[in-house]
Amino acid sequence: MTVTGTEAGAQSAATTAEVIERLRAAMESGQNEQFVSQFAPDAVYETPFGLDGPKRWEGFEAISEHLLGVAANSARSLLTFDRVTVTVHPGADPEQATAQFTIEGTVNATGEPFVLPSSIGVIRVRDGKITGYQDYTNTLRGAQIVGGLQQFAAMLGHAQG
Repeated sequence: MTVTGTEAGAQSAATTAEVIERLRAAMESGQNEQFVSQFAPDAVYETPFGLDGPKRWEGFEAISEHLLGVAANSARSLLTFDRVTVTVHPGADPEQATAQFTIEGTVNATGEPFVLPSSIGVIRVRDGKITGYQDYTNTLRGAQIVGGLQQFAAMLGHAQG
């Protein structure tokens, strides 16, 4: 079957809310590649409140390398994610929204349940792909849940040193 220009135009790209839902589902299922696949080739990913200052990655390759590296070395191995929820706050511009992600799960070492308001993302989507993502991660609460507050404090001291 051939798709004409008119038919192709009728197949619209995913909306900002749909892309954010894909991010949520990928987080919940641990499909890191699916999460990364939502970024456009020329996307920008930023962490304005990183422990060692603001960071910025430009382009799909740099973002993919960073996010997949973080996933491989994250506390995720210490936690079981049972549910990830997201509250989406649409912006005045339909291409932009603010997303509040919350993770519910279990600490593997103790069996204790946890609720982690994990991050707020300011996300811009164009043509069904993320072109900009500012990620405000709740690093302190994450460290607390995995029992890493002393290490976290040491990292803060080193970052200021």
